[in-house]
This record gives sequence, C-alpha cells and structure tokens, in this order.
Amino acid sequence: MKAPWEKFSLPPESPAYACGRSPEFTKAIREIFGPLVERVAEPPAGPLSWLMTEVPAGGSLSAFFRRLEGALDPRGSLWTVFPKKPFAEALAFPYLWLDVQKAGLAAGLVDNKVAAFSPRLTAIRFVVPLSRRSGRSA
Repeated sequence: MKAPWEKFSLPPESPAYACGRSPEFTKAIREIFGPLVERVAEPPAGPLSWLMTEVPAGGSLSAFFRRLEGALDPRGSLWTVFPKKPFAEALAFPYLWLDVQKAGLAAGLVDNKVAAFSPRLTAIRFVVPLSRRSGRSA
C-alpha cells in the first residue's frame, strides 16, 4: 500500500515546503507529510523544487500565480490547494476550480495532475511547460 504522500511526488533530494493557514490545510499537511515537508508562513525565495500552498480567498489570482511561477524551479512542482466545489461557500472561497486553473495557465504554467487533498480540499499541480524549461536556469 502506498503512503498518502506518494501521489504528490515529493522531490527526492530537494526541500519541500507547505504554505497555508487554515486549520484543515495544516492538519492535512501534518497527517499526509509529517516531517517530509517544512511548513512556512510564506513561500521561500526560489528556485523552489516543490511547494504546496493554499490559494488565497482574497486578492488577485493572477498576482498569486505570477509570483509563484517566478519562484518555481524549471522542473519544480507547484501544488495549489483550495476547497472542492461543494464546500467553497462554507469555507468562504469565492473561486471555482476553473478560475484557479485559468489563472495558473495565464501565468504560463500548465496543470498536469489533480489529487484529493482532504475530504473538503482538492489540489492541482502546476509545472513550467517543457518548451520553456531549457531556457530557465535551475
């Protein structure tokens, strides 16, 4: 049986970070990853090999993704976590799944995996497109 964290493809030799404040996010991070992921208040300066972060309920989705896209290692993974549709209103999350996906794509990333994160939260993995990886330094 696979460990719960395996579906999130942690980097074997690089640090992994998690950034989020909600009780459900922090509890799931602790249960899924334990000591494998360092919890941080803000994403560290790049290049980041692996970051899991809550999508903010306020502010600009475009600005959120642009900032993180610039900090991502060319081969890195950006996991974005937000409420599943049936729980968005209860968790005061104003965006749809499609809004999050479109904002990530508009920032120049591609989404290539979706995974359940908790009973009420989902996660989308974004990466730098292959066509742009050779032009960026690691």
